Amino acid sequence: MSEFAGANADSLLLEVVDDLGDAVIARDVASGEAIVVNGAVEELFGYTPTVFRELGDDTYAAAPEQAREARTEAEQTARETGSATFHWEAERADGTTFWAESTLSPTTVGGRDCLVSVVRDVTERTERERELERFAEILTHDLRNPLNAAQAQVGILRKEASGGEEFLDRLDRVHDRMAAIVDDVRTLVSDGQRIDDLEQVDLNEVVDNAWEAVVGCSNDEERRENAVNRTERECDGRRLVVEDDLGTVAADEGRVGRLFENLFENAVRHAGDDGGVTVRVSALRDGRGIVVSDDGPGIVVDDRERVFEYGYTTADRGTGFGLNIVAAAAESHGWDVAIEESESGGARFEITGI
Repeated sequence: MSEFAGANADSLLLEVVDDLGDAVIARDVASGEAIVVNGAVEELFGYTPTVFRELGDDTYAAAPEQAREARTEAEQTARETGSATFHWEAERADGTTFWAESTLSPTTVGGRDCLVSVVRDVTERTERERELERFAEILTHDLRNPLNAAQAQVGILRKEASGGEEFLDRLDRVHDRMAAIVDDVRTLVSDGQRIDDLEQVDLNEVVDNAWEAVVGCSNDEERRENAVNRTERECDGRRLVVEDDLGTVAADEGRVGRLFENLFENAVRHAGDDGGVTVRVSALRDGRGIVVSDDGPGIVVDDRERVFEYGYTTADRGTGFGLNIVAAAAESHGWDVAIEESESGGARFEITGI
């Protein structure tokens, strides 16, 4: 718990928080009085700090009862642990609404126990999470049943037919991959943004397995070691070049695998008429990121932000979810994904913060 003491404690606290970009409100715990409100409150809520200090919490809540319940629980947690966060639907002075995130911390101002609330507009993130929930629901209800039926048919074929075990094994692997994708998306929704249970993952192995899963070629003769820390694989005009020893990273192996699979699928799906494409994977020179680039048609500048929107696609047979899963998988690890143009004019994805 921090402390601001003395006669000018309110002014001192206001001086500390007034230049912050986020809205900051300090309330006296006993009276509920807003003793400090910084200038960012006006930009967020539409009320001047002077007016805002006189408002009750319900005034700027779109659903006062729900906001009150969430706030009360967060205040109790903040007093016990030192910090707490809650989400609520806020209402501006002009009547428009937005989703807000408030982070509460206890402090002492002039001998009074106070709770300092830092408030941010998280509407974009909230809407993105809701879209992900809808996507997960589609996967669960619309894909799980036909997937179970397909797996059952493979089981029947194994019992009733003779031969073709190799092809049935391949079908089983495809079905297992589809089931894993469904489960991963459900996990992203139910477990939130971050992953707590990490393991050391060999990125070269993950990249290799992801390429095989997407392209379908597993013949070891197609793999060539051209130089130290450089590997090439080629199948039907689709070539993977891994230019470095990518090392290991603390991560969730399944989600990292889906990240690379969807980047590879994006490159293959947007390849030229002949289906040929070269995908290169390398490490950033600072050792804190991975680059996946291709020599396809690339992504125009105006679309580079939109490709991460749910349902957005330029491919005739695309679902529009592939790059969304890439962004979600990176975000769940605390990584960032940026799109640029590759040296050959194709797409270049930088995964940083690793």
